[in-house]
This record gives sequence, structure tokens and C-alpha cells, in this order.
Amino acid sequence: MIDRALVERVDLLCLDAGNTVIFLDHARIARFLESRGVDAEIDALIQAEGSAKRGLAGDGSGEVVAFSWPHEREPGGAEWGKVMGTIMALGARAPRERVPELLAALWEEHLRFNLYSRVPEGLPAAISRLRSAGVKVAIISNSEGRLASLFEELGILACFDRVVDSSVVGVAKPDPRIFSFATEAFGISPDRTLHLGDTFATDIAGARAAGIRTALIDPFLHYPGLYLDVPRVDSVAQVSDAILALR
Repeated sequence: MIDRALVERVDLLCLDAGNTVIFLDHARIARFLESRGVDAEIDALIQAEGSAKRGLAGDGSGEVVAFSWPHEREPGGAEWGKVMGTIMALGARAPRERVPELLAALWEEHLRFNLYSRVPEGLPAAISRLRSAGVKVAIISNSEGRLASLFEELGILACFDRVVDSSVVGVAKPDPRIFSFATEAFGISPDRTLHLGDTFATDIAGARAAGIRTALIDPFLHYPGLYLDVPRVDSVAQVSDAILALR
């Protein structure tokens, strides 16, 4: 059950991309690692991803394993490298001296076709219903500058009124200014805006700093017992329908 206060008077729904609209393909990462002689179990990769996400918050609740690797200074590369490097080191227990080369090879795979590419069933239809009722829907994502083209390839670009890619606009979450690329574009105040995302350090902290309501999508239970003041929701579709019910 979603708290009515979370979804009432929402004129703009902002969404993170990864693990909110497009989900990480852990099985693909496992296949990549196994093809290079590194055993990988999907559940372990998921747990390590959670450690990285918690570690990014810097509050001691998780661990980020950082590596120097060839593409870390490219747009979107720094945060991506921390998450994927932690997945490799903690989840797959890859030899740490091999992680930089594995990151470089996986980055090429990621640029060829984004590792975050699984679209939940029912999401496009739910967003379409919400937009038909007059609610604007925008993506606010820390990405590599290719998010719009990925969405077009996945057939979901038309679902959104605006796609704000950090590498395109030059501002990344948790900097609250990134949200203004949506709120100011539509003339909608932060108090009439709701942001959904899967990472506390970027999504929740950034949206809160912008004066925007927030909720955490945590499908893999990466935040057990943490940040209990942040509402949890199951999916974008669930929230979209809850907003629509109050229109």
C-alpha cells in the first residue's frame, strides 16, 4: 500500500533509469565473466551490487572496491566502474589484479549494448496512462550520454516527456541542479514533483536537496533495515497507477 501523501498532487514524475526503468542484466555479466574464466553466481553479483550502492552513501553500510582502469574518466565511467568493479571483486571474487582489464572489456560491451536493458512488463502502458492524465514523466539519470539512443533502441523513448542524461547536461546526481532540467522545463514546482530511484546516495539525497519528494525502488533488497524514513515502492507502474487514482 502506497501512502497517499507520497502520490497526491504530483504533476511531474521523475525517474532514475538504471534499476528503475531499465534493469541491470546480471546474467549477462555472469556470462561475460565466465567466458573469461571467472566463476560467477547471479545471487552473489546482486549482493555485491547492493554493497556498492550502500558504499556510495559513505555511511559505512556497504563497501565500494575502487580500481584505476582505462575508461574511468570517460562520461559516466567513474560511478559505473565503482559498481561493476565491486560486483567483480566481491561478487565474483575475480583476482583484483585482473579487474581493471575486465572492467575495460565489460565497458566496451556496455557501450555496444547497455548492461541496463531489461524493461519491466507493463511499465510503458502504466506511464502512458499517467501521461494521458496530464502528468509529465521525465528521466533523471547519471549516464554515459547515450541514454536517449538506448531508449529508442528499446522502444521506450516515446514513453517520456524528457530524458535528462548527466553526461549531456553536465550535472550529475546528487547535485540537485540536475532536477531543474525537468522542473523548470515544464514549469512545475519541486513540491509537485516525485522522484523514484534505486540508489540512496544519488537519487534520494539529490532529490531531497532539490526539495522533491522521493521513494526508493529496492527490488533486490539492497537496503535491509536502512533509511527507514524513505518510502519504499515496488515499481514505477505501481506508483503511476497510484498517482492516476488521485487525479
